[in-house]
Amino acid sequence: MLAMLTEMKLIPHGHFGMPSPIQKHTLVYTVVIAAILAVFFDLSRIASLGVYFYLIMEMIIHWGVFRYRREETGANPAILISALVADAVVLIAFIAMKLQSDPIIVATGIGSAVLLMGLERIYLHTWFAELEDAH
Repeated sequence: MLAMLTEMKLIPHGHFGMPSPIQKHTLVYTVVIAAILAVFFDLSRIASLGVYFYLIMEMIIHWGVFRYRREETGANPAILISALVADAVVLIAFIAMKLQSDPIIVATGIGSAVLLMGLERIYLHTWFAELEDAH
């Protein structure tokens, strides 16, 4: 998926001197990120970060389908809203549990999510500005 998003120019990409195709580059990026996480966090903390990012991503996808593709896909709005609410309940419960047992991972998860969303917003803003200039 990372390679597909990179080919669609939705994720910034640098070759860093590697002559291989994008799929190999994204595999190297994934391994490096996993190694960095393994150095700084134990497996339960890495899994906790995965839960945060997965639930946030799922909520964004559900909202996007509800807001922009509902008619096109024939999606039932009640199911989309129910999924959003269920994801939000699970995310809030998970954060509440982790605040009691491991507040540092909650701060890391929230800080990482905010940082990544901000960087993605900057990148996409630049990308769309370049597209408008080309037309």
